[in-house]
Amino acid sequence: MRQSIVSAGTAFAGVAAVALSMLSAVPTTASAAVVSITNPGGSGVIGARIRWGGTGFEAAIRSSTYCPTSGVCAPQLNPTGTPVWVVGTDYAFKVEYTTDGNLFLGVDFNGANGIEASESLTYNFGALNGLGFDFLQVFGNDGSSTAESQVSDLVINGTLIGTLASGAAASTDTFYNDNSGGATPWLITGNLRFLTAGTGDENPSWNFNLRSPGTPDPAPVSAPGTLALGSLALLALGAVRRRKTA
Repeated sequence: MRQSIVSAGTAFAGVAAVALSMLSAVPTTASAAVVSITNPGGSGVIGARIRWGGTGFEAAIRSSTYCPTSGVCAPQLNPTGTPVWVVGTDYAFKVEYTTDGNLFLGVDFNGANGIEASESLTYNFGALNGLGFDFLQVFGNDGSSTAESQVSDLVINGTLIGTLASGAAASTDTFYNDNSGGATPWLITGNLRFLTAGTGDENPSWNFNLRSPGTPDPAPVSAPGTLALGSLALLALGAVRRRKTA
C-alpha cells in the first residue's frame, strides 16, 4: 500500500510538472498598445490646445461642456504670446489625464529642456472623477492659412506614434484607442515645431481631445494557460485518489 501511495505521489508530481511546462509554453498577452482607428463619432468632451497665438493665448485646457468662459478653462499658458514661438524650434509638451478628473498641460516655452511650474497647469473636472476615456483625437489645424507645423516623437500611453504634420491649408485629424479595453487614463508627450509663422487667425493649432468617458473596464478573464493547469491538476488528484483506494 505504501508503495502505491508513493507511486501515486510521483505520478502527481510528474503531471504537475507537465502542466507547468504547458503553462510556460502558452504565449503571454502582449502589453496594451495604442492603435489608430477611424473616427468613432461624437465630439471631444475635454481637451488641450497649443497654438501659435501671437494675439491671443498659446496653450489652454478647453471644454465646451465644463469650461465656463468660451470653452476655455482658466488659467491659460502664455496668454499674451510672450515669449514668442521661434520657427524651426522643437518645443516639448505633455498632456495627461488621470481618472481623478485632472487634466495636465505643459509646454517647454523657454526651451530649457524641462517643463517648469510656470509652463504648466492642471484643471480638475470634478464631474469626471473616477472616469477614463475611450478615445483620443489629435487634430492639427491650420485652417485656411498657409502656416505649417508638425508634432514629432509623439508617444501616446507608451506607444510611439511618430510624426504628424499639418499645413498648407491642410489639416491632420487622427483618432486613437488604447486596446487594453475599457476607458483609460491618457499620457501624451512629444515635440511641437512650427515650420512657418502663424497667421492672424491664430493658426496653426494642435488639439488633443478626449472622447467618450466612463466606459467600464471588462471583467477579467482567466488566461487559457491558467485554465489548462487547473484541469491537469484536478486530473492528477483524481489519479492519486484512485491509486490509494486500490
